[in-house]
Amino acid sequence: MMERVFCGIPAAFLLAVIALASVVQAQEPTKPEGTVILTITGDVSKANRGPFNTERDSFFKFHEIKFDRAFQLDQAMLDGLKQGTVRVNAPQTDGPVVLKGALLSEVFKLAGVEEGASVKAVALDGYTKEISAEMVAAHDWILASTSDGKPLVIGDQGPLWMVYTPSKLDVPKDEEADWPWALFYIEVKK
Repeated sequence: MMERVFCGIPAAFLLAVIALASVVQAQEPTKPEGTVILTITGDVSKANRGPFNTERDSFFKFHEIKFDRAFQLDQAMLDGLKQGTVRVNAPQTDGPVVLKGALLSEVFKLAGVEEGASVKAVALDGYTKEISAEMVAAHDWILASTSDGKPLVIGDQGPLWMVYTPSKLDVPKDEEADWPWALFYIEVKK
């Protein structure tokens, strides 16, 4: 039996190279195509952007955030993940609202975050909330990006509001204090 050859290269070799390229491409993390909404650093096993750049990353520099690698998401990436909803009546809302957004657990899977991690969540204004691994595991957190179907905007808890289903519709102050809003950055700690 005669082996097929293309441009002097055996067909079996070409097929193996194509198959390997497909596997490598499938393993590459998805990169944001739109405006980055969320950056995750720390103990992530996948990265789709390189290290902090002093010249380019002025907002991270302002917040004294530095990293070697990061996983970034745009709104389309977040919308493509399994979504969760939470009905709340919080001090920041005008009555009961339905918040909707990507499940934090799905975001973590995409970024390669192992279970049992704690997080440091940082808001646009610099507010920082440390959330223990036990607290992360105790709730089905969502990264809410809409309220009653309308986008959460900057100045109105947006771009993201990290929430979970409260113990009652009128959110107790101690629970609401755990919810960082205007979220743009999460550092994962194992």
